[in-house]
Amino acid sequence: MTSKTKAVLIVIAGLILMAIGVFASILLTRRMQADQVPATANESTIKTNVVVVTRDLFLGDQIAATDLSLASVPVEIVPRDAITNLDEAAGKIVKTDLTQGEMLLSHNLADPTNNNKDLSFILSEDHVLMAFPGDDLMSRESMVQRGDIIDIFASFVEQVNTVGEETVDATGAETELSGLKTFTVDTMQKVSVTAMVLEVIDQEGVAAPLEGEAPEGPTVSETRIKAYLLALNPQDALILKHLKDTGAIFDIVLRAPTSVAQFGLTPVSEDYIIEFYGLEILP
Repeated sequence: MTSKTKAVLIVIAGLILMAIGVFASILLTRRMQADQVPATANESTIKTNVVVVTRDLFLGDQIAATDLSLASVPVEIVPRDAITNLDEAAGKIVKTDLTQGEMLLSHNLADPTNNNKDLSFILSEDHVLMAFPGDDLMSRESMVQRGDIIDIFASFVEQVNTVGEETVDATGAETELSGLKTFTVDTMQKVSVTAMVLEVIDQEGVAAPLEGEAPEGPTVSETRIKAYLLALNPQDALILKHLKDTGAIFDIVLRAPTSVAQFGLTPVSEDYIIEFYGLEILP
C-alpha cells in the first residue's frame, strides 16, 4: 500500500468519526431537551389546596377535625364544588362512603344543624326512615345513643283459637275456643339508631331574677329522648307500625357495638312459661 492510499484511508476514517460525533451530539441534545420539557411544565402548573380525608369514612359518619388535611393539587383536576377550607367540612356528616385521600365535595356532605337535620341522606333506595317512640325504661334513662345497635322487644295480646279434648261437645265433635294470649317477641334485630329526637328541658336556678337581670342560680339543661329515627325496609316499618297501633308494649335492648349475631329466639307465651318452669295448672 502506497503512502498516498494510506493518507486517503486516514482522511475517510476521520470523516466517519466526525460524522459519528456529530450524530451523537444531536441525539444527546434532543434527549436533554426532552428531559427539560416536563420540568418546565411542572414549574408552570398552577396548584391549589383542597380538603381530603385522612381515613376511610362511611355513610352517616360525622367528620372530626382530625379526619381532614389539605393537599396541593393542579387546578385543572379540582371539581368545581371541592372544599378548600377545613372549617367548611369539620362537623359535617358524609352522605356516601369516602376513601382515605379522597377530595371532599360539598354535595357529599350534610349539615346536621339545619332544620330537617338532612336525615334522608342516610337512606338507601330500598329503606324508609321511621320515627319510633322512646317510651321504654332504657330511653327514659338516656341509655341509648345515636349509632348504637339495638334489638326491639314487644309484648302484645292476640286472640287465639284452640282445639282440645276439653272442647268436645255433646255430639263428640271438637269445637274451637277463642281466648286472648300474651306473646313476647324480638320484633327487630340489629337495628342501628340513625338519629334521635331529643327534648331539651331547662331547669332554672332557685333564685328568681328581677326584670332585666340574669338568674343568680345556674341553669341546667336536661335532654330526654322523645323518639328514635330508624332506617328500615318498608315491611319491617309496617310491622312496627301495626304493633304500635294495636297497643304493643316495647322495650329496647342495647347490643355490643361489634355484635353481628342473628339470635334464634323463641317467642314467649303463657304456655312457654308453664312448660319452661314446669308449672302445674290446677283445674
